[in-house]
Amino acid sequence: MHEIRWDDVKDWFNPHENGSMPDVLVPDATMATWDALLALIRSQAWRYEYDFRERRHPLPISATELFPPDSQGGVRTLRVWPDPSIEWIVRPWSPDEIVSDVSLHEIQGQERLDAFCTFLRTLGAAVAKRVLVYAEGGNDYPPMMAYEVADDRVVFLAGPWR
Repeated sequence: MHEIRWDDVKDWFNPHENGSMPDVLVPDATMATWDALLALIRSQAWRYEYDFRERRHPLPISATELFPPDSQGGVRTLRVWPDPSIEWIVRPWSPDEIVSDVSLHEIQGQERLDAFCTFLRTLGAAVAKRVLVYAEGGNDYPPMMAYEVADDRVVFLAGPWR
């Protein structure tokens, strides 16, 4: 059984209409949320690449390594493959929310949508928080999808396209 049917959302997942990188956000994050995220990556043995100051580094042991004092600033990017064909790009800008995105090119068809929903459910359950999916750059609008912690499921919120 599919959480969300491809035919119901395919217009929202058209990279030529909606931008190609929808935002995946976990609001109201804490350092414990980030620690849970790092633990999830390790426990699932997901492939990752962590770059800081244009160099590759091992996955941080704790969230405190993701947010050093300002004197150690620099661009950080954590690329994770929760599924071999889905790249999830996390940008640790603030401990207050997990800001990330995925490529719509990698979420085409029912099988890929199911894999994406499985990822959202796995992430949300691990951090015990709602996970929101917005159209690319559309964080001023309501989310199009969400993992709902209380229901332990992913729901489509946007309705019909146009």
